[in-house]
Amino acid sequence: MKWICQLLLIFSSLQMYAQPAGPGGAPANEPLRSKVITLHRFLNQNHYLPLKWNDTLSAMLYNKWLEKLDDEKLFFTQNEITVLDAYKTKLDDEITGKAPMEFYNRSTTVYKTVLKRTDSILKVLLAKPFDFSKPDNITWPFTTYAVSAADLSMRWQRFLKWRVLENMADKLAGDGKTISETIPTGFIQLEKDARERAQKQEASFIEGLLKTPEQLKAELENDYLNTIAWCYDPHTTYMSIKEKKEFDTRMSASEYSAGFELEENDKGDLIISFLQPGGSAWRSGQLHKGDVLIKLKSGTVEKNVMDIDEDELENMLGGNSQSDIEVTIKTAAGELKTIKLTKEKIDSEEAVVKSYVLHGNKNIGYINLPGFYSREDESVADENDIKYDGCANDVSKEIVKLRKDTIAGLILDLRYNGGGSMWEAMQLAGIFIDIGPVASVKDKEGKVRFLKDPNRGTIYDGPLMVLINGASASASEFVSAVLQDYNRALIAGGASYGKGTAQIVLPMDTLPFSKNKNYEEFVKVTQQKFYRVNGSTTQWKGVIPDIELPDVYADESYKEKANSSALQPDNSKVGMYQPLAVIPVQALKANSEKRVLDNAFFKTVGSFNKWLKDYRTGRTIPLQWNGYATHYKKSLAMFKDLNKEDAEVAVLSVTNNGFDRQRINASTQHSKENNEAYLKQVQKDITLAEAYKIMMDWINK
Repeated sequence: MKWICQLLLIFSSLQMYAQPAGPGGAPANEPLRSKVITLHRFLNQNHYLPLKWNDTLSAMLYNKWLEKLDDEKLFFTQNEITVLDAYKTKLDDEITGKAPMEFYNRSTTVYKTVLKRTDSILKVLLAKPFDFSKPDNITWPFTTYAVSAADLSMRWQRFLKWRVLENMADKLAGDGKTISETIPTGFIQLEKDARERAQKQEASFIEGLLKTPEQLKAELENDYLNTIAWCYDPHTTYMSIKEKKEFDTRMSASEYSAGFELEENDKGDLIISFLQPGGSAWRSGQLHKGDVLIKLKSGTVEKNVMDIDEDELENMLGGNSQSDIEVTIKTAAGELKTIKLTKEKIDSEEAVVKSYVLHGNKNIGYINLPGFYSREDESVADENDIKYDGCANDVSKEIVKLRKDTIAGLILDLRYNGGGSMWEAMQLAGIFIDIGPVASVKDKEGKVRFLKDPNRGTIYDGPLMVLINGASASASEFVSAVLQDYNRALIAGGASYGKGTAQIVLPMDTLPFSKNKNYEEFVKVTQQKFYRVNGSTTQWKGVIPDIELPDVYADESYKEKANSSALQPDNSKVGMYQPLAVIPVQALKANSEKRVLDNAFFKTVGSFNKWLKDYRTGRTIPLQWNGYATHYKKSLAMFKDLNKEDAEVAVLSVTNNGFDRQRINASTQHSKENNEAYLKQVQKDITLAEAYKIMMDWINK
């Protein structure tokens, strides 16, 4: 399959109409209305599954938009929602251009009002100490809206008390102090500091939402267009020209960098949105997309993110000098982690994939690939003109190195790999199979086309294992599925994310695209579904490992199927392919299950998954110090047990491949230290250690 990353075409200006009156006689938002109509027409022309807008879809858009504006139910009251409910089944007429955009105008007007009201509530509540002497609690998350303004204020009071208690406990834990049910020494000052921090956090949050009137207007319009696109499927998104340029330049690095990018989520938190291939964050193996940035430390200066302005943040993470920084993040599961990174330049000529040798009774090669990247622009007219120089080529080079270390098997680690270039996925799968189809794709007309291995022959034909987990998506699922269907690899780990769709970036235009137009708006639109060679799909289902290992990303609410707009799974034609001999999975699985049952870390992962399910479903949090301390300690103990995977005791013997050892011996001290830090990380990976044991069982059969 030719994976087109983007088409560099240009946008035609939209025809303007006479402005009809909006609610209360105010002018309607005609520029946005024109964009909405164009987006609707564009998606009906280009999306894999065009939608017929009706009352049901109207309600889906309505619910998603309110979730976008107030997902935690801390801004609107039920009375305000009741007013908006009148539009719930009428949005289909607005989207198709049959009615003016009354709902958007009314909802954003109310939204701006409730944000200002919330700002006033916060200032009053945080102006004086909270009373923690009386029994109190908060049930989280809220499932209904506050019944009145007074009820909303009480809701915020409980929420802020929780926030202050959490800040206090985090401060004590961060200082290495024991947290007990006894009220800590200096409680009054501790509460004051924690409340002031909460005040900064919440003030920054509200200010970040309101911004300037122009910024807020632009952001809300962008969000609404994205919400409409989401109704088609979770991976279809509207992109302004600025976002398109950022998308185009993500793979370049022109200065020293910690190796990751940030974006603001709905709650105002800064989350990791992208890991630079080959960068310090990528190689650490500890940072993942969606992690929330909490603190930064550079030299002796340590600051909470809420206390750092945009320029200072940029300087601490980038700049023109190489230095070490420490980042404290909160994972999607709520775990606090501190990771040391080195700011460095990424040389475009340097291979970003590295290989290692796991030592024991026999040597096993190990390659970690966090994302599918390509160095070439694939948006060319002729498929034969594409130069394929991305991750597949880099993996091939590493395999050549590893073969000189006399490896008896190879482990390809695709855990936390969220995907990327599908063309590179085809190339990578082709490294390991001789000839035949690697997948099929189906377009909106239902036409099925089989994708063939681009290169006949293999680079490696020995025992192969692919490690995946719940954060492995799209291209990583593509590769895992191909190798599983051919019996070419043993798949181990957790069930993958469940994304079986492919997207393309196109200019938002309803006319034939022209190179002579100056496009300002784009859409990343789902145009195809891809299928396994056996005719089944990874959509919703994911790839189910041959040998399942406990996975902290096993929670179903995290995966594709949790999105109400996700495309439904179906089947396609079975390809003409010749699988290899069946791998003796049952015996290997039985041996692994025995080891997993006896492993303390894997037991903890199982307990954590149960705890996380209850945590997300709903929980009651005590708002007195003694009760909260007990609650906090239980969570802390859970994460401490999970962090045993990062214990000092190595569970694997790991070295660089022989070629890299020579290179590293001649490198700078700084490079040696970076390499040693990564080796230690691999040595402590308990899941990888179990994968090595499975490989030994397989090879020795």
